[in-house]
Amino acid sequence: MKKTAQLTRKEAFWLSKTKGFTLLESLVALLMLSGILLLLSGIIQYVDKVEQALSGYHQLEWEVFLLQLDNELMDFTYEATTQHEIIGKKLIEDETVPLSIRRSNQKIIKRQSEGYQPLLTNVKRFDCQEKNQGVEFIVTFTDEKQKTGIWIYE
Repeated sequence: MKKTAQLTRKEAFWLSKTKGFTLLESLVALLMLSGILLLLSGIIQYVDKVEQALSGYHQLEWEVFLLQLDNELMDFTYEATTQHEIIGKKLIEDETVPLSIRRSNQKIIKRQSEGYQPLLTNVKRFDCQEKNQGVEFIVTFTDEKQKTGIWIYE
């Protein structure tokens, strides 16, 4: 019987020495988990604010593009519209120069003579269609947002 009692004592001693989570270890694990969740929540809020700021930037860039396009096409003689281009001529210093507005390398550019000027960046598509006395154009940005504009020619 003593052997059985000794085994039981050894087992009891062994069981008391087995590793497990103490209260302190559990509190540290919970503290780390809550810290990670708070950090994740902060990151999600930050991403939302960045998205709003970028959306505002896109809107500002679009409005600047429309003003610049209107200014560039002020003395413009409209000729035609293709699916992705506005074509015409401009009188510069008593010389008629061909001018076009089209997409090239994710930019909408004004091509005149041998040079070009970027008007809008991060453009995936630029679709044009003649309507009444104007040209309607739909711009799709690389982030899949779309903007529509109409240029009225005289």
